Amino acid sequence: MITIRTNDKKLEGKLDSLVNKQIPFASSQAVSNILTKIRDNELKSEYKRTFDKAVNMQFYKLFHAVARANVADSKRNGFSRAALKRIDSPPVPGTSRGTTKRAVDTSFMEFHVSGGRRSALRTKKAVPITKGVTPPLNIKRSKKTGKIGKARKASTLYKQEGAFTVGPKSGTSILFVRRGKKKKAAYSLVPYVDNKKKYNPMRTVRSGVKTRAKTEFTAAITSALRTARV
Repeated sequence: MITIRTNDKKLEGKLDSLVNKQIPFASSQAVSNILTKIRDNELKSEYKRTFDKAVNMQFYKLFHAVARANVADSKRNGFSRAALKRIDSPPVPGTSRGTTKRAVDTSFMEFHVSGGRRSALRTKKAVPITKGVTPPLNIKRSKKTGKIGKARKASTLYKQEGAFTVGPKSGTSILFVRRGKKKKAAYSLVPYVDNKKKYNPMRTVRSGVKTRAKTEFTAAITSALRTARV
């Protein structure tokens, strides 16, 4: 709570009321801006160090969507909340945006954060091959959805003429496809995938909040008071 003291009690009351009315707007703006700037700076740098220097920004923002603080919720509850979340995860109470109805899938990224085993839904799990002795098929996820297009899915390629697998039925095998006279490795077919815990966004966000909080709250409150009407 911010309180103003002057010799004019009437003016003091008006200014005091004005400040308190603007607090929900300023607070909502501040927490939303803090997370947005952390995502676009500190967290992006950490992501590059962990995965790839050439960040696919469209997919990066799908996995690090900012759910901005809702002003009405801030007024109602007396505090503001914003969130960094997967865009395909459920909405966070007290926030707006940060969620989509599009068919997006970033769930696999959670295993890089927590670690764990991804088991096959059917007989085997198909893992795209990106490098190796045999030229890979160059399978990429969509920048807009994080999904592999239907034409490059293992289930589609497996049915194509000239597709074949090498390896045992029970263990790891490789799905190959023919492109002209050349064969290309498309997928490793495995019973499960073990992901190591290697990405820690929470640590980066906590550090960023400590660094940015005072500056962003000061800027938001100043801006709110400048644009307010007495």
